[in-house]
Formats: sequence, structure tokens, C-alpha cells
Amino acid sequence: MKNLFSKSLIITVCVILGIIIAIQYKTVNTLVGPNFIPSQKNKELVNELSNLEKEKESLMNELKNLENEIRKHESKISKESDYVKELSKELDKYKMFTGYKEVEGKGVEIVINNPNSQDSYEYPISIEEDYDFILKIINDLNGTGIEAIAINDLRHTLFSKMIKVGEDLSFNSKPISAPIKIKAIGSLGDIQSVLTLSNGTIDKMESYGFEIEITEYDNIKIPRYFEIREFKYAKPVSYKKE
Repeated sequence: MKNLFSKSLIITVCVILGIIIAIQYKTVNTLVGPNFIPSQKNKELVNELSNLEKEKESLMNELKNLENEIRKHESKISKESDYVKELSKELDKYKMFTGYKEVEGKGVEIVINNPNSQDSYEYPISIEEDYDFILKIINDLNGTGIEAIAINDLRHTLFSKMIKVGEDLSFNSKPISAPIKIKAIGSLGDIQSVLTLSNGTIDKMESYGFEIEITEYDNIKIPRYFEIREFKYAKPVSYKKE
């Protein structure tokens, strides 16, 4: 009975996640379609986008409620068995590694705003055009052994990708633009040492006029990764007993 209840909750969660992904896909296709769209159509699309965002928010809240029910159910079962309790701890650990669990801890927030003036440069400078800077910051932070990172409240994972879409950026299939807010959890000393490095990434960005603010926090929350990924080509190695 318990297994049936747990499976039912998990199936419901998967269905809701599927609906959310479908909404994101429809929204992106609508906004970046190749055809010219008249002004009236733009207004209709804005209204449709607003409705889709409300629907997505409602589904996200429902998803969180279902996940809370699953956690309560797992907690109840764990109390009845030490073995299940240890398995639950291991599962939480792997969820943290892969980004599928919200985490909190000591960390920093890096806020990047575009330069105010473009007069001294031959071409417009913006974080949307020069998003390699964001990737370099992520790489610098990873070098310090950070345990979790997010960009504009979207979890950065092994599956994350950033591309240019129109005037904005797309990260985890969602549009982002300045101000870019990077949150990271890890050793504050190590993070600050790499961010304040002379001639480092931040130093170079500031020389181009980017306005960057770094704030330390005793406790900062980083959301979980919501997209469902499946392995199409990789599979676990099985060893035959000799």
C-alpha cells in the first residue's frame, strides 16, 4: 500500500513536470519564431505569456506540495527502518550532487550590470553579447570547489547550457538578461580570492565598464534543477562474475 502511494505521487510529479516543460517549450517557440508578428499579435502573445506564467506558477506550487508529501512519506518509512533511513540519506546526497535538491549554506551573490556608457568602444558591450564572461566566472568558481551554483535563480548543473536568443540569453531553456545574478555556496575565503584576483575575470569586466557587486551571506538558498533528463546513450557498466 505504501509503495503504491509513493509511486502514485512520483507519477503525478512527473506529469506536472512534463506540463511545465511543455509550457516552457511553447513559450520559447512563440517568442522567438522566425515570422514577423504584427503589433496586435504581440499584445495577444503578451497576454498569452502572462497566462502561461500564471499556469506554470500554479503547477510549480502543486509540484512543491506533492514533493513535500513524498518527503513526509519517506520520513515516516525511514523511522520504521534504519536501512531505509540510510538509503534516504544517500538519495539526498546524490540529489544534491546532481542539482535535484534545493540547498542552502554560506556563499556569495555576484550581481552584474551592463556598462552605462558605450562611447569609448567601437561596438556595444553587454553581458548578453559577451556572455563568455559568465562562463568564465562559473569556471573560476568551480575551481574553488563550490558545492552549488545558480544563475538568476536557475540551478547550474552538468546539463545546463547557455546560448544567445535574440537580444537575450537562454539558460536552462529560460530567457535571462542583465542584471545577471550568480549565487554560489562554498568557502567564502576561496571564492573571494578568485573573484578579487588581479587581472582576473572580474577585474577585466570592470575595466570594460561592467558594474559588479559581490555580497557575502551567512546563509544563501539555491533552488533545485527542475528539468527531467534521461540518458540516451550512456548506461551503467555491468561486470560479469568470473
